[in-house]
Amino acid sequence: MNIAPSYSLTANDSDITAIISDRFVSLSLRDESGENTDTLEITLADNDPDAPIAFPPTGAELALSLGYDGKLTPKGVFVCDEITCRGWPAQLIISAKAAPWDQTPKGKIDFQSHKTRSWKAGTTIGAMVRTIASEHGMTSVVAPSLAGIALPHIDQSEESDMNLLLRVAKKYDAIAKPAGGKMIFAARGASQTASGADLPRIPITASDDSTFEMRRATRESAGTVVAYWHDKRAAKRQPITAGSGEPVKRLKQYFPTADMAMAAAKAELAKRSRHEYRISLNIPGDPRITAEAILDLSGFRQYVNGAWLITRAEHLLDKGAYRCVIEGERPNDDVVMKVVAARKAASAAPNGNANDAVAGIRNQAGALMQQANDLKAKGDAADAAGDSAAATEYWRQSLSASTQSVNLTAQADKLDATQTIG
Repeated sequence: MNIAPSYSLTANDSDITAIISDRFVSLSLRDESGENTDTLEITLADNDPDAPIAFPPTGAELALSLGYDGKLTPKGVFVCDEITCRGWPAQLIISAKAAPWDQTPKGKIDFQSHKTRSWKAGTTIGAMVRTIASEHGMTSVVAPSLAGIALPHIDQSEESDMNLLLRVAKKYDAIAKPAGGKMIFAARGASQTASGADLPRIPITASDDSTFEMRRATRESAGTVVAYWHDKRAAKRQPITAGSGEPVKRLKQYFPTADMAMAAAKAELAKRSRHEYRISLNIPGDPRITAEAILDLSGFRQYVNGAWLITRAEHLLDKGAYRCVIEGERPNDDVVMKVVAARKAASAAPNGNANDAVAGIRNQAGALMQQANDLKAKGDAADAAGDSAAATEYWRQSLSASTQSVNLTAQADKLDATQTIG
């Protein structure tokens, strides 16, 4: 049972927890999955005029751990970039970011500097991130599903490395951010570390000391996404679609290959699917809470129960309490399947009739996925034979069948989740 919240803080590898404990007022750690960098803010009492707190140097590396009763979980490394005095009462606020905006004692070089250079076509995402991370004294960690993607020619003109990585990440529905002394490039919504390991699934029940608010915005419904690629053989642009139904969104950028157009369409579709449902919670502090981890809610109500992907988490600690304020959205379909499987493994099997219905839906989904694979193979064969029009049509039909399969699988998963929750 969690009793007393606790923390530890080091500065350039020196433990300063005891040094600041008498002056400690509060701390706030904001962890986000988007383009905003993680931020740490520590507030200290500066109310002794005979012993004012000395300003710490900017560039210092701060490592924070949080937990209860001395059992701590590391929460990352942050670089001090701003000091604020305020009153009254007199306080000193130390702000630090995961991105090194200053030269640090350990050699991490800031990301603010603008550069002009070109990245040749065929450079992989993994190679780009590795090069940039090395230039900034960091190591790179790139999701296996993204590392091998070949990029088109990219010009970096008077642009910072961080902005360049954010541009690429946005195109492939990914996350690019420095954290813990590493440059991370991970798939958004997959609830995995950049190395491919699953992030924790954190159960939250309605009986917990928590508040919530869930919103559904139909304007963010997934619908259909259309991307275009330039077919050199036919000398015209060709459409590639992901999803089905209304609304229809057409991507403005043209892509050099069908694969690049398909990747962009699928990324946009996944983003729109996640944004339809959003949730915010205020719960007791839990050091496991981190952006991109999965919350598994139960005991609330329909549309609230189930898996939620954390998009923003704020850890708030003072001398009296430890709380987490969370924002989330529905995760990608494959993550939902993992959550449902975990629930089923921990519960009794559902009743026979309901189970038969779910099995029937899954059989339909399996048949459609096999059809999608067959159509894709035909499309690949047509493309190899030089018939780009036929290849495009086969690929379109393959994507349609694949989307139907995914939708049916999600329907079966929801039925499973309802049975598990009871």
